[in-house]
Amino acid sequence: MSKYTITIFQQIYNQLPPLVPEQIKEEMKHVLEHLQNDLTVTIDDVDETMIVFGKQIWAYWKAFQELLDLHEGELGEKFFLGHLPRELKARYKQFKEHGGTYFDVYSGSPRSFFTMEEWQTLTGVLVEVDNDIRNYTRQAVLSTEKNKYEELIINFQTILDDIEKRLISLRQIADDEQEHPQLADEIREQVRAFEFGLCLLGPHTKHEDVINAESFFQERKAYKKLHR
Repeated sequence: MSKYTITIFQQIYNQLPPLVPEQIKEEMKHVLEHLQNDLTVTIDDVDETMIVFGKQIWAYWKAFQELLDLHEGELGEKFFLGHLPRELKARYKQFKEHGGTYFDVYSGSPRSFFTMEEWQTLTGVLVEVDNDIRNYTRQAVLSTEKNKYEELIINFQTILDDIEKRLISLRQIADDEQEHPQLADEIREQVRAFEFGLCLLGPHTKHEDVINAESFFQERKAYKKLHR
């Protein structure tokens, strides 16, 4: 598991979004080298390290991803058609005439419409499109969309700060829960799941889910106090 997590750490480092401070990059590089070469590193050590750096780059990653998704919606099909072989353009036109869309192809849902060979070609084209969109977005956030990107980073950092406060509150609820250790364990497990989601080791952590979790566990704690 630790090797798998280190591999994810390496991938995150290789694809860091623009404007991540150089100090964070250098620290990640140094720690990554250490994790890869230290045979005594435990799974918990790797997880904790991932969480620390995941939180440091979360706002940058979320801001970049939002613009990446925007450009995918605006330019994805254009880039797709640019890479599509001539013989597949007519086939793709037929697919659209049957009600299909570019996003259907992107999601992988219309495989039955295309032959295996056609689908293999389409899969390769989609990889090229992803690279094109990512490169386009990287250039945009360093030039024409830099202000927008920086504003998004600030906004997501504000959200992260609130998430952090709520996770601290959840931990406090767990620590205060002396009579129901099972509930305390559930809360701590949920906190860890949220932290994993902040560093791509689990499903993406949503702000509203953290808010709802806090309310949910507070209500459960209150209920158990009333019915003890």
